[in-house]
Amino acid sequence: MSELPAVVRNLPPQIGFEEHSTASDVELREYWRILVKYRKLLVAIVLGFLVVSLIIAFTRTPLYTATARLRIGSYDPVLPSAQVEDILQQRTRESNFMETQVRELESRSLVARILQDEQFFKVFGEDKAELDERIIKKYLDSVKINPVRRTSLVDIQVTLKDPSLAATIANAHVDSFIEWTRDSRVEQQSRGIQYLKTQAGELRNKVASLEREMAQYAEDNSIVALNKDENITAQKLSRLNQLLTDATAKRIVAEKTYEEALAGHEAGKSGVEDQSTQSLRTELGRLEAEYRQLGEKFTGEYPRMKQLSSQIAGLKNSIDGQQGQIITGLKAKMEAARSEEAQLKEELELQKSQAFELSRSTVQYNILNRELETSRELLDSILKQIKELSVSVESNASNISVVDYALSPLSPSYPRKTLFVAIGLILGVVVAVASAFLLSYIDNTVKTPEELTQFLRLPSLGVIPSFSLEKSEEESNLPALKKDVVFLKDPKSLASEAYRTIRTGILLSQAGEAPRTILITSAQSGEGKTTTALNLAACLASSGGRVALIDADLRRPNVLKTLEGENSGKGLVELLTGQAKLDDVLRTDVLKRVSIISSGRVPPNPAELLGSEEMSSLLNSLSEHFDYVLIDCPPVLPVTDSVILSRIVDGVVLVVKGGATPKKVVFDAKKRLSSVGSQILGVVLNDVNILGGDYYYYNRYYYSYYHEEAQQAQGS
Repeated sequence: MSELPAVVRNLPPQIGFEEHSTASDVELREYWRILVKYRKLLVAIVLGFLVVSLIIAFTRTPLYTATARLRIGSYDPVLPSAQVEDILQQRTRESNFMETQVRELESRSLVARILQDEQFFKVFGEDKAELDERIIKKYLDSVKINPVRRTSLVDIQVTLKDPSLAATIANAHVDSFIEWTRDSRVEQQSRGIQYLKTQAGELRNKVASLEREMAQYAEDNSIVALNKDENITAQKLSRLNQLLTDATAKRIVAEKTYEEALAGHEAGKSGVEDQSTQSLRTELGRLEAEYRQLGEKFTGEYPRMKQLSSQIAGLKNSIDGQQGQIITGLKAKMEAARSEEAQLKEELELQKSQAFELSRSTVQYNILNRELETSRELLDSILKQIKELSVSVESNASNISVVDYALSPLSPSYPRKTLFVAIGLILGVVVAVASAFLLSYIDNTVKTPEELTQFLRLPSLGVIPSFSLEKSEEESNLPALKKDVVFLKDPKSLASEAYRTIRTGILLSQAGEAPRTILITSAQSGEGKTTTALNLAACLASSGGRVALIDADLRRPNVLKTLEGENSGKGLVELLTGQAKLDDVLRTDVLKRVSIISSGRVPPNPAELLGSEEMSSLLNSLSEHFDYVLIDCPPVLPVTDSVILSRIVDGVVLVVKGGATPKKVVFDAKKRLSSVGSQILGVVLNDVNILGGDYYYYNRYYYSYYHEEAQQAQGS
């Protein structure tokens, strides 16, 4: 029996490869598989978007954009010291000033001013006679204001069909904005001047009235003389306050000096001394030092010691006498300071009484005087502001200037054909890829062996390509009803090689001895289990094995119907019920090197027959005479026949139709088989179109290989 050396146990080649692949590699290959599968749809969608973008790009009316540039800086005062212009300058430096100016460039008031020009009104007003909201909106739709980042520059872009008209309107927009801003400021300042002039006139009248009232009050209360005396009294009062403060400080110093001197004298300390006393004390210290030095060598009777003692006593008496005189002098000085302070206090109290009396007489006069001074100051301030505003208005200055006037554009700004095509291409790719993944997500059928392996946790025995992909010259030599047995029809075909791979996978699916009795079923009908059983039987027989094929689908038998067109004669039912013997039902003339037991008549109780002891005995008997016993059973989900029979066989092969069977159906079938302890050998993915994107690797490694081999055979 020949085997393919490239087979990796019971897995297809790509599964073996994925054992060494990372999760990201698997995901990338899955994405690529989806894109390849829907490649025609992808190309169609991308081409559709590309064509639409080309149509839009080449059928749109070309528009031209002209750009003028403004500089919006801070206001420069004409009079740097003028308060009004300082306020204007400060406003232009605020953080939101630039944003305010940009919004004013788009204001309806400015647009209405521009459209007063009949030339511009005809462009946007068409046949209308008066300016309305629709015309203003149409104008604003053609104008775009773009501040230049991190600068004080602003671009005004006008987009129209006529390039020269676009430039003209852009220039008119910037000029109108400068004039509109200047006129607004002048109008505001003019209103301020008019208001200030009115206030100035009222203040002049008020000042004149206050002056007359003060004059009359002064005359009635002799305020002129009192006012003069009041000034003198205030000066004297201030002078006395200062003198009293100095006298108090002088008295405090004298008292402190006297007390410190007296305390020091009583304690025998030096106290306060003058220069002569300090000289005597210095001489006393010298004599005492000499006396102590001699006292270390001589007694008190020593002549020099006596002389020094006498001199020291005399100096001490002199020092005491001088300190007494100093203390007496300090006391006299203290008394004099006290007397001076008392006199100043009396004088100050007298002066305060005079000042209070004068103040009571001039309270109303001072009130009138303060009101007059305030009115004069306010009048002066208003007159100053009127002059400053007049100069500012006459200066006609502006903080906005034109950097670049717009020129007629040479090429259209819309449509940008390259951009349209690029956007169409990008949108086409995005929509196409999204559609492909959406369709892949919606499609819940089993498509690849990888999905079977990951979803069911069962080995994939192989992939059987659709028979319609290959046509063989030998097909005409076979009976029409045997054309589904592709292994006989074309032993060198891709499908035949796939069955060899499945055969190898089944034989290597168990450790030790290969399975002898094999049940072939599917989750639901129409998945190709009978065709798989026939081809697998032929494949096992071609390797030299003795093969028996039992049609155990007692409800819808298809083995003989596939081979001969009808299901006639005795079969499995008769054998299990004792109506026939094995030799009577065993047919060896239908399929080369394969013994077939047909189903026989349709019984009323198929499940009981298949689960009987007779069926188990039959399988044991056949396994003694044949190398392999294949059993074609009904689908798992509709009936329980396969589930019952799966308990007494060596293994089960589950056939799944690629791209047609939902994953949930396959999972339920596997769950039913596993629930009774069935030994599932693996899954066969049947009737797949390997030219599709789901089977890119099969197409690459198998289909292309066999076509190259066929071309070489034709060439030879």
